[in-house]
Amino acid sequence: MNKLMKRTCKAMLLCAGLVGLVGCQPEDTRTTVIWWNNYQVPADGMSEEEARKDSDYTEYFFTKDLIEEFEAEHTDIHIETVYHGAYGTIAEDLKQALNSPNLPNIASGYPDNVAIYNGAGVTLDMSQYVDSETIGFGKKTVNGETVDDPTTVASDLNQNYFNAEKGMYANNHYLSLPYSKSSETLVVNQTVFDQVGAGASGTSSSSETGYQAPTAKASKTKYEIPQNWTELIQTARKMKADYPEVFADNNPKDGKDANVDSQGFFNAVPFCWDSAENMIISLLQNMDIPYTDANGNSNATKILFNNTEAKKLVAQLKKWNNEGLIATQDQLYISDPTKGYHQYSSTMVAQGDCFMCVSSTAGSRYFSADGFYVSFNHTPNIDQTIYQVDADQDVEATSEAKDAKVISQGPSLTFFKKSENGQDPSELASWEFYKFLTNAENSANLAVATSYFPIRTSSYDNEKVKALTGAKAVTAASTTAEKNSYYSGSVLKLNQTYTANNNYFLSPVFDMSADARTAIGDLIEEVFNATATTDSEINAVVETAFTNAINKVVTSSSN
Repeated sequence: MNKLMKRTCKAMLLCAGLVGLVGCQPEDTRTTVIWWNNYQVPADGMSEEEARKDSDYTEYFFTKDLIEEFEAEHTDIHIETVYHGAYGTIAEDLKQALNSPNLPNIASGYPDNVAIYNGAGVTLDMSQYVDSETIGFGKKTVNGETVDDPTTVASDLNQNYFNAEKGMYANNHYLSLPYSKSSETLVVNQTVFDQVGAGASGTSSSSETGYQAPTAKASKTKYEIPQNWTELIQTARKMKADYPEVFADNNPKDGKDANVDSQGFFNAVPFCWDSAENMIISLLQNMDIPYTDANGNSNATKILFNNTEAKKLVAQLKKWNNEGLIATQDQLYISDPTKGYHQYSSTMVAQGDCFMCVSSTAGSRYFSADGFYVSFNHTPNIDQTIYQVDADQDVEATSEAKDAKVISQGPSLTFFKKSENGQDPSELASWEFYKFLTNAENSANLAVATSYFPIRTSSYDNEKVKALTGAKAVTAASTTAEKNSYYSGSVLKLNQTYTANNNYFLSPVFDMSADARTAIGDLIEEVFNATATTDSEINAVVETAFTNAINKVVTSSSN
């Protein structure tokens, strides 16, 4: 009997003798995989039954249940999730841990930051697993034997997501892999759009004050879904005329002719694009205006948005913002003064204070309040006719929404090295967990639970997913449950359309791309919030904002 066996026997005998007194727990010899994510943990003292009914904890419990199932099949692996706040906070925490042994095995986040982790030499290149003939996609290890697993084959992955993960990085390596993906959609209050003549634009019981949406003028006609920004601006102007009670120019401030409060924030606006960053990056993409380009070189310094056409576009957006036609979420009124949070566009739509917004597809269920219904549409395209719409209301754009590029978003999973030779068992365990996490059934279940897109094509054959995509169309009088189902199915079908039409795009990823994204979003807010009304004033503000943005990127990258 060797020394290890003798020690084991002694430990077992000791344990047997102590069970009746204090109990004895065997040493946990499982391989531990730590995953940092943004899945909020229920508050202390909150019962699980109560917490499972709260949408704030949907992803936490979905993951908890999934991990229990995985661990039952893989008794030698333990998965531990750690809540680290929003994606930006996760990224900052990871940067702080780059030179320490405290990095997790897996982290949720955006590819922009992965280039920074890779530059520090801590990312685990997943290509060795993805391309493996024995444990790669489509292969599953069971009791030491490798078997084919059709639910994890690479060809079943949505290639828009899968190939993008490889193509974003230098040398075409898999430095992150797709997980809960989403995009953006033009959401319109369909009750407002359908209304002909005088009538209520829909009411919502979600407001504590029992909000009653205003009535349209008798001259109101049926609105058509905008196909491009030219039509969107024309529709927004019509909305101001049709619903003067909502969009009355009753409190101009800082040169703005719009319905704003004493702080300069919008109480009501016809159109809101939630993310300033996504808005400007998407518009630049669709107008073929340079933004950034890493050209496959992660060490490149390619910040290209400081150009004449980009400045011309931002100046035009500023004019519409001044007119009270468009805004971003950071310009909506403060809903929580204690935290400085701005109101959500979905709440503004429910209250009848916003009729159109570009929002995340993952938030489709936020529009399920009573008294109105919405539709989810392709984001509008943009072309050069936007520069004619102010002078000529009858101008017709030629671009169609179906051709517009839309940003692919939602977190990927980044994996971190735990050894220099690839021999740490937690690295392989992380891969096995990823395959399980993203198999056809689990990908479908994530979509059903959260409205994130399935990353596997076959997930659309899942009965639960088919129940959503085939859900009966709703009306303003439909129940919340009926709206939830139909809205989730609507965005899942929109994902299929985006995929089939090759609409998705991702910005190149390199060591300055995260800073560039932040800087150009700040640029939009700086311009929109500035006191500027004349062309010369607007152009001066735009010029300064672009200079500030470029300086932010250069300063951040040099630190």
